[in-house]
Amino acid sequence: MLINLAHNPESHERHVAWYNGFVMGDANPLALEHNAPWGMSTNNNHYQIDLNRDALGLTQTESRAVAAELQRWRPQVFVDLHGQTTQYFFPPAADPINPIYPQQTERWLEVFGRSNAAAFDQFGWSYFTRDVFDLYYPGYWDTYPTLHGATGMTYETDGGGSKGVRWRRDDGTILTFADGIAHHFVASLATIETAVRHREARLRDYYEYFASALAAGQRDPQRTVVLLPGTDPNRAARLATTLLRHGVEVSRVTQAGTLAGTEYLSGQRARRGVPAGSFVIDLAQPNYRIAKTLLTPQVELPRRFAEQERARRARNARRAEGERERHAFYDVTAWNLPLAHGVSAFWSGDRAGFASEPLRLPPGADKSPGGWDGEVAFARGGGVTGRAQSAYVWTAGTEGAIRLLARLQGEGFNVVVSERPLMADTVEYSRGAFIVRVERNRPELHQRIDALAREAGVRVTAARTAFPERGITGTGSNVARTLARPRIAVLAGEGVSPTSYGALWFYLQRRLGQPFTALRATDLNRVPLDDFDVVILPDGSGYGRALGERGVQQLRGWMERGGTLIGYVESASYLLDQQLGVEFSPGDSVRPAADSLARVVRGIDAATPAGVTLPPSTSPGARPDEAIEVPGAFLRGRLDRTHWLTTGYEQDDLPLLVQNSPLRTSRGGANPVVYAEGPRLVMSGFTWGANTARAYAGRSYATVDNVGRGRLILFAEEPLYRLVFDAPAGLLANAIYLGSRGR
Repeated sequence: MLINLAHNPESHERHVAWYNGFVMGDANPLALEHNAPWGMSTNNNHYQIDLNRDALGLTQTESRAVAAELQRWRPQVFVDLHGQTTQYFFPPAADPINPIYPQQTERWLEVFGRSNAAAFDQFGWSYFTRDVFDLYYPGYWDTYPTLHGATGMTYETDGGGSKGVRWRRDDGTILTFADGIAHHFVASLATIETAVRHREARLRDYYEYFASALAAGQRDPQRTVVLLPGTDPNRAARLATTLLRHGVEVSRVTQAGTLAGTEYLSGQRARRGVPAGSFVIDLAQPNYRIAKTLLTPQVELPRRFAEQERARRARNARRAEGERERHAFYDVTAWNLPLAHGVSAFWSGDRAGFASEPLRLPPGADKSPGGWDGEVAFARGGGVTGRAQSAYVWTAGTEGAIRLLARLQGEGFNVVVSERPLMADTVEYSRGAFIVRVERNRPELHQRIDALAREAGVRVTAARTAFPERGITGTGSNVARTLARPRIAVLAGEGVSPTSYGALWFYLQRRLGQPFTALRATDLNRVPLDDFDVVILPDGSGYGRALGERGVQQLRGWMERGGTLIGYVESASYLLDQQLGVEFSPGDSVRPAADSLARVVRGIDAATPAGVTLPPSTSPGARPDEAIEVPGAFLRGRLDRTHWLTTGYEQDDLPLLVQNSPLRTSRGGANPVVYAEGPRLVMSGFTWGANTARAYAGRSYATVDNVGRGRLILFAEEPLYRLVFDAPAGLLANAIYLGSRGR
């Protein structure tokens, strides 16, 4: 038996230290000791990443360590001890249960649940099962071990944490920290006893889990997945690295070939060339179920659950807001990793016949830190060949390209961006290419750009001449705009979502190497904003309280003087409602009509795959009676690739994880990213059918407006969601580096 005392010891100790400083034993739920300050969640690590949801992407070193030990020790039973519910929870889990799990999964949940119930009944303790906590989204520490053959379970205790040492329930009874400990202790002992009692049967089923997985992979119509280098080879390498961390077998193509298959992004089937350096995953492997879960275009929801939610929504459509029922979804309904990462990929029913070599993570990679230096084990090499006489040039549109830009600017080098396609010697570049001119920079440029390009995995052209071989644009063209090094402020503290702030913190510091200043949102009135060029408002529901009217007016004046303000999700909603001198269309009338219960979409080839939502909430551009958000479905975004915000994107379509309503359409600015129209709107996940199309099709995901000499840039969704659903991250990078006009 293995015990991991604290998944995240740092945040645990941080919370304990604060709590011990203020504990009085006051059972009143309003007491200070039950309301820890911002950033004290013990689910979140140093970067405020929610580790309880990081098993999908394994973006953090703590999650990687747990996953590595899970695969090393291969437990048959895995229990994640949590808190704090109103009373104790243990499985059986709520619906929906991921259909990729074999039938034995539910049988064992029943066995362990009944044993726990018998132990609790001896003490007369209350508990609940089959409610709230489902077994569908694969990023939790019950669902994830289950995909590795274990009986994975979450136990939620009713004491400790925010409930402290004493907590008064709504019926007046007092719950103590000791009660919560006792409940977890008894449940753990009952689980161990049950595992011992059923040892042989559990071991047989553990073996059968992997044996049946191998057979299922051989029969699966989605036999092979190919990750193509595309325009960003390191993005594909990052996904291949993540799959290896999950224990999935991955090979690298050594000799080019062809294979017929269906592209994830377009859904089109054709025979495609597979260049050397591509990655291939044969799903006929013992870890078939986790590979299938992460790579299938659509994980089908159980029909009964889907019909239940559609019926609930039909009832809600006839009720006032305060009388609506809560939906039973606990998390997102789509997580396909090629779409989430924006990787060029396709799947095939055929076994790949071209030459390839199996990959293994380098020693120590399972415990490497996150960020640029820890996520891409098989990065394409970067650097500069030769010494430029005119300029150094590299392609936009990759994370490495932005990292190189940020690092060069950080060392004081001048960088420009081409606003038209250009020619550097004999190499053609798309609009948005970055240029560092030799004449305009210090002599040490030659040495530093090579070192930084290698570190960022970016190939840079050393141009001998500014004279274009073809066309009108060369490295010295006047359409190349000088980029000012952005001085960035990010709002944090009360009113701001800690995990949204944390994802941005991690992205800027660890992936891009970009310094920024974190400002308390409540202190904005006392901050000299003119010290910054870019201010970013992460998601958060408390900006009205944190900023107030004075803070909004300060932001408006700062934008009028040339500042760039970026907001997303609820901060975008808040900014839309303020008087900022921009004009948006009024909220469109999208009051939903009840869907037919018979319209339950099934299978990955359905014209409108599906995804259901949490209860309506305030979100950009929608009133409460109109909100029909689709939390966790991939909808297709359409890019205006003539606009600077979409620089570097080579395709018109972009997968967007959607959980909120669209933005209102900008009337005086631009709408560079909108949701697609027609039957191809929904890419993956469970949606509300015709109502989803009516609410989203043709409406805005991203808007850009001029405010005086500055800009307001809004996104309907978080472009760095959980650091996994980050295909739109390039839009955010463009908003920061290309949207800033300098001051």
